[in-house]
Amino acid sequence: MSDTKIINIIPFEEYKLPPVGHAVSGAVGSTIANLFIYPLDISTTRLQLENNKTKQRGLVDIITSIYKEGGLNALYAGLGADTLATVLSSFIYFYCYTALRNVQEKLNKNLGNEAKLNVAQELFLGAEAALISRFFTTPVSNVTTRLQTASSKEEYKKGFMDIVRDIYKEKGIMGFWTGYRASILLVSNPSITYFVFEKAKAFYLKAYKKTVLGPLEVFFLSALSKTVATMVTYPIIFTRTNMVASNKNSDSKDKEKVVQNKKEGMVALINHVIQRDGVVGLYKGMRAQVTKGFFNQGIMYLIKDKLATYLALLFYTSMIIKKKSLQ
Repeated sequence: MSDTKIINIIPFEEYKLPPVGHAVSGAVGSTIANLFIYPLDISTTRLQLENNKTKQRGLVDIITSIYKEGGLNALYAGLGADTLATVLSSFIYFYCYTALRNVQEKLNKNLGNEAKLNVAQELFLGAEAALISRFFTTPVSNVTTRLQTASSKEEYKKGFMDIVRDIYKEKGIMGFWTGYRASILLVSNPSITYFVFEKAKAFYLKAYKKTVLGPLEVFFLSALSKTVATMVTYPIIFTRTNMVASNKNSDSKDKEKVVQNKKEGMVALINHVIQRDGVVGLYKGMRAQVTKGFFNQGIMYLIKDKLATYLALLFYTSMIIKKKSLQ
């Protein structure tokens, strides 16, 4: 009887996947989604850097133009660096967010409150996790942006280390963190995304009296949440891209102004864009960014949700076997 009391196994429905499980499922989901939508990603970056005031090209026009420049290699320029940044970013973000969330839930319980996080806690923890993640991934993201904005066949041949050397020559070691201040403001993006997803999920499940979401429901709710977050934070996304990218596609007069404004900081660059294109200039390429985010987030969460379920089963089984072996 005493041996039986030692084994205290919670039901699978109450089992929580450890942070590393969420980190792995998030990283795998983000990587696969990135492979699917990468041509949209590189095309969106190009759209954000266009200085043509008279005619704004569409997403299809940009994709066609990039393909003509260098074929499929051009549409997937920087994929290796971007995949590395995606894996690191997603792994660190989901690990930190889940770990911080677990700590906050325990703290809420200890204070005699409901374990469930309130709105302020959800947003704060999401922002905190994103801030930690972006600190480690900004250098790789900056290299990726440079690779994505290559404008000649000679530049397409440049590899990861070539761009690293270029950035170091231009700006020194701190150049790898160019745009990090803008990234600090962007920590609200994944925070808003996760918050909207959780709230929309809870509302949907309650409204339709369900306990779990189906694959298509996961896809559309997560895609919708990313769309909301992108629309709220887009001017900062646009500004960061312009701070990091080279200005080879700009005319010489505008290039001098942009370079000077980059040195002065984010606010100066925003002022320059508004003076040149008006406030609407800060939303250049937003439709493409929303399209990219919609499919990227939908595919990522669809894969993450499925993989997290299998990992939870694996971790749960492992826990049972371990506890039984300690009898």
